[in-house]
Amino acid sequence: MKRTITLLFFLTVNTIFSQEVTTKSFHRTTTPHAVYERFHLFLDGNLLLEEQSLQVRDQSGMLLKTHSTLSANKRSLLPEQTSSALLFQNDQWIPVKPDTLLNGSQHTVTYTTLDGTLVLERDLTVHYSDTTVSVRVFNPDPLTPSNLTYGGIYKDLNDGNSSILDSLTVIDTLTVDKVADTTYLRNSFIEIVDFDAPYILPSTAPEDWTGGRTAPEFEQVMCVYHVSSISRYLDSLGFSNIMTYTIHADAQALNGQDNSMFNYGYTPPRLYFGEGGVDDAEDADVIIHEFGHAISHGAAPGSNMGMQRRSFDEAFGDYLAERHGRRIGVNSTRVFDWDGNNEFWNGRSVSYDGVKNYNQLVFSSIYQHTDIMSSAMLEFSAYPNVGGSVADKIILEGIHSLMPNQTFRQIAQNFIWADSLLYNGIHYAAITGAFGSPKNILAVNSIVESASTLPTEYIAHTNTGSVLLSKEGEAAVIFFYNWSGQLLWSKSSTGRLNLPEGSIGVLEVRYTTGERVLIKIN
Repeated sequence: MKRTITLLFFLTVNTIFSQEVTTKSFHRTTTPHAVYERFHLFLDGNLLLEEQSLQVRDQSGMLLKTHSTLSANKRSLLPEQTSSALLFQNDQWIPVKPDTLLNGSQHTVTYTTLDGTLVLERDLTVHYSDTTVSVRVFNPDPLTPSNLTYGGIYKDLNDGNSSILDSLTVIDTLTVDKVADTTYLRNSFIEIVDFDAPYILPSTAPEDWTGGRTAPEFEQVMCVYHVSSISRYLDSLGFSNIMTYTIHADAQALNGQDNSMFNYGYTPPRLYFGEGGVDDAEDADVIIHEFGHAISHGAAPGSNMGMQRRSFDEAFGDYLAERHGRRIGVNSTRVFDWDGNNEFWNGRSVSYDGVKNYNQLVFSSIYQHTDIMSSAMLEFSAYPNVGGSVADKIILEGIHSLMPNQTFRQIAQNFIWADSLLYNGIHYAAITGAFGSPKNILAVNSIVESASTLPTEYIAHTNTGSVLLSKEGEAAVIFFYNWSGQLLWSKSSTGRLNLPEGSIGVLEVRYTTGERVLIKIN
């Protein structure tokens, strides 16, 4: 078999930084395939705010990959020493004092200079995408199972249209806690708690839980029903460690606003569902979308920073909401089919419009371009040789690698790496097909070829399956990766390296001089 071996690029790294940056582990989680450990970064014992490093190891402890938000440029700009926390803003490190505010549903952090000037304020609550409407949940809502649209006789009417909408409900079973003679709307996944106005106590009367949708018990039951459903699904995929707590939810919250949110400032974290427009907790898309923020936070805590990274969190919630419906055979091109797509608000698309090109997008809102990302994930899940549960596993594994300020492209590369870890990269073509042209979130080949920077003695063309490492026979350590970035093997060699039959991927050659050469094997 003939192979073409093309040099990609060459890099010499010999920079030594004088500043001693130390790390401290703050979060460790496991999947069936890897252990993900996150570290805070410190200079002179002072925290580098909003910076993280990540180590991923297999179950035996072997290091699979590392990632850090502290780039070489950021590190080169660090002061020699500091006596306070540092925040990187506008290409400089600023000594600041962080402070947090937790007041009811509000959860914010502020950074001020040492003389009290406000540098930055972040809202740490994760909100539902729109503040004007809500929807009520059936399974998953009263419209999409029967291909109905909002309007006519199918309207909310301030919870007053029970004669029509009650006929579109379904009866199912739900496992909840019972203590002595009292039954509670709680289980190991979720508990209904009345922590926000309007104050409506959680129902403890199961005889009321089969009543119509006009009663407040209906929204409470559906929160528990749908969070329990997706949580059991996560367990079946092997991701039970993402949620290590029972989340608290208030199905009637936020003083009746058209808004819902996830807030991790409390222990345990909370879900809030407003009642403006269509009650938010009447639509499974809203419930699953908000719970998606909790899943993302559980997999990659403290990483939801930056426009595209935050936009991905919204797209991820939309993806989970649509997948939740598709698992029971209900398909839609939009999310919030009952809560939105009506006179209250427009809902949001999860279908590619055929026009957007990631390379040309400008992000001015975290909701503006969610459709290009959610549609790519859904397209990947629909590939014939992939399937929904396989795609869900890859995406759930991939979100464990989320980092602050990641772009859509970097997040899609997380999915390539996750496929490599779980399935030896066999879905690479499907991922690049779904995220590639014309969306161009990923290029079909994400490694740019260039031979212009390498001395000719390192450029090898052969059809014998071997690679010339150097003319002089200099010793080198060779690492071989598949296209998704998974390390397949490593060895030391001099002179010429014979490749195993069928080798396809990337060789990384590290010389004792510190030079590094990447070579593509096709």
